Amino acid sequence: MRRIVFLFLFLLCTLNADDLFDKIKNLVGEKQFKIHNNLVNLLFKSRNDFYINERLLNYEKILKTLRENGLLHLKFKKPSQFYLEFSTNTDAIKTLKILNETLKGMGYYYYFTKSTEFKSGGAMKWKISFKTEYALDPLSLIKELKLKSCIILNINKENNYYWKYKINVDFAKISEAIKVDKNEKVILQKPLRPYFLEVKDASKIQIISRTLNHWFPHIVFFDSHLNVLKVIKKDRIYKGYKTNVPRETKYIKITDLYTLINIKRGLSIIIK
Repeated sequence: MRRIVFLFLFLLCTLNADDLFDKIKNLVGEKQFKIHNNLVNLLFKSRNDFYINERLLNYEKILKTLRENGLLHLKFKKPSQFYLEFSTNTDAIKTLKILNETLKGMGYYYYFTKSTEFKSGGAMKWKISFKTEYALDPLSLIKELKLKSCIILNINKENNYYWKYKINVDFAKISEAIKVDKNEKVILQKPLRPYFLEVKDASKIQIISRTLNHWFPHIVFFDSHLNVLKVIKKDRIYKGYKTNVPRETKYIKITDLYTLINIKRGLSIIIK
């Protein structure tokens, strides 16, 4: 019996080692992996330290170790077209919003969508490209997504110019959302983009427009997956607006039907 248990543990460790080193080879390239094989073996000798819950590779720790030891090369010989593909099994709309928000936060404002595939159950693939001298830093991307409670399930480098990321967004947060508690009055300052609120168990919302605003209400209610529950559009100026909040509402977007200049003095919000 002890021999069987020992054999099982040995096989498990061997499989883990194969997964880890296969992934390192993929990230640094087969040529670099062979050249620096001894260094890789030394850096990753404590193999279990590079796993989360003994199954999921800890990409943040792997990439940090590779970068700190000069094994992660992201610079191109000349500006080139770089491709990124993101995929998730759930919450396609929410994932797209989080990814757009993340890329902008990293300074990537100009990119082209090459393809977007939506599948049953909320699964999605989104492929983008942009011209650059460097591949997008995977460690920086992981850290940004981590702040939004996203988990990287897999990274695959097809080649130097094409990286794929598989992401779990089950517990993800919309970082731009302003959390508003019930019976709390929140004063929103001049908007740079539409206001995005996070609420819980809300039944009513009251929105007050500031003096000298010319607000044409445009309000959208979303569930936790960013599915649209209700849309309100008004083609006349309102000084304030009250409405019921649909059940299952998690997020509320508030803007002006025509231009944010109309609400440049801000709004006040009360949730009931």
